[in-house]
Amino acid sequence: MKLWLAFLFLAQGVLVGAGAQWKAQRKLPAPEAHQAAAAEGKFVYAITSRGIAKYDRKSGERVGLSQGSAKHLNSGFFWKGKLLCAHSNYPLKPERSEIKVLDVSSMQLTTFKDFGSAGGSLTWVLHKGGFWWCNFALYGADNHRTFLVKYDEKWKEVARWTYPAKVISQLGRHSLSGGIWRDGELWTTGHDDPVAFRLGLPKEGSELEYLGQHPVPFTGQGLANDPVSGGLVGINRAKRQVIFAGTKAAPIRLRVLCYNIHHAQGVDGKLDVPRIAKVILSVKPDLVALQEMDQKTKRTQKVDQVAELARLTKMKSVFGANIDFQGGHYGNAILSRFPITRHKNHHLPNVDMGEQRGVLESVIKISKEENILFLATHLDHRRLDAERRASAKFINQMMGDRDKMPAILAGDFNDVPGSPTLREVGKLWMRTNPEITPTIPVAKPVRQIDYILVRPKERWKVIETKVLDEAVASDHRAIFAVIELVD
Repeated sequence: MKLWLAFLFLAQGVLVGAGAQWKAQRKLPAPEAHQAAAAEGKFVYAITSRGIAKYDRKSGERVGLSQGSAKHLNSGFFWKGKLLCAHSNYPLKPERSEIKVLDVSSMQLTTFKDFGSAGGSLTWVLHKGGFWWCNFALYGADNHRTFLVKYDEKWKEVARWTYPAKVISQLGRHSLSGGIWRDGELWTTGHDDPVAFRLGLPKEGSELEYLGQHPVPFTGQGLANDPVSGGLVGINRAKRQVIFAGTKAAPIRLRVLCYNIHHAQGVDGKLDVPRIAKVILSVKPDLVALQEMDQKTKRTQKVDQVAELARLTKMKSVFGANIDFQGGHYGNAILSRFPITRHKNHHLPNVDMGEQRGVLESVIKISKEENILFLATHLDHRRLDAERRASAKFINQMMGDRDKMPAILAGDFNDVPGSPTLREVGKLWMRTNPEITPTIPVAKPVRQIDYILVRPKERWKVIETKVLDEAVASDHRAIFAVIELVD
């Protein structure tokens, strides 16, 4: 798209649509990619004015050329295993139009339907809902007269519509060359610009309803739905390429909470797991890293706090035990709204017989295509930082063989921003809060020792980070972040 045209679209406020961002996912060289492209399971077809080439989808090898006469083929679509193509005598007058059909086994091209002179040049044809939909294009000063006809199965005209001025005004002296039905909308393309116009049938009147438009990675002319990928297939006319396109996924937004719960004992001395659950649910998190969790210990009345919090929050859970304590276990836990496909607890380096610490690693399936690592940790609390620095190095080294997967690390690091511990962590991880966000002491926080961190930096966008305004349920305040995983 020319730069000035892009600015014009933005100024008109017409670069809108159903949220899709289309991008080229594969480019297949094809000298015949001059008019349009179409696709079926194993093969892709490049359409030029006088013929059609068949390409193996997987190898990109040309495996056939059409036989039979043609003067000006345009868009193609598959119907009952055969490729139907719009055909006309353009630019001759009077216009004559017909539908050509390609037998994809023999590659023989014959006439399927002859319209004779229909008042325009047929540029695309579709079959949907028991009806035929045919676009007859006019050019130059008459392109506003381009029209869409709906025929029944016996080719009796049922209705016809013209196109809105917002579409015609963007075509110059050209007309509409491609069309598909997609998600209940009619998408159509012009001659040169990488734009698909989205249209709807009006409740009344004879002009199609303008719904918006998408940028697409095609320079015209025809386009088709790809039954394999669910995306689109079109052409780059200048480079003679068939282009396969898919939607650029919208960023996945995650709500992440990190909370040292002090085994659910608040500063008021009360053991209260439901109170902790209430704090967690207050921000509707997707992922939660919890520290100082008791599992069936005597001091917390033999309650499995992990299982109880999972029940109260209706989230999935895993636990990493680091210490055997009072008949039970003590360690870190993870809650997740998404499936936890794998998890493993790693004991961190222990210096001078300190309290055993750990990092709980999990793989979270946040979408059909995307997994992330989510790690919950709690580092040593003593004044000397040798163990904390060793633990930070351990976590970074642990990530070496997981380098390609987006990751979140959350926990109580028992150290402040700017400390050697956080500098070591910062070699690999980015804090979600660039500004210091104090989490202790709980009544009036002045120091930050609890963090949510992400990596790699280019895969994450921080929307918000804050410390929760709750000062009773634990001796730490919880830290919360909203982050997006970007493509």
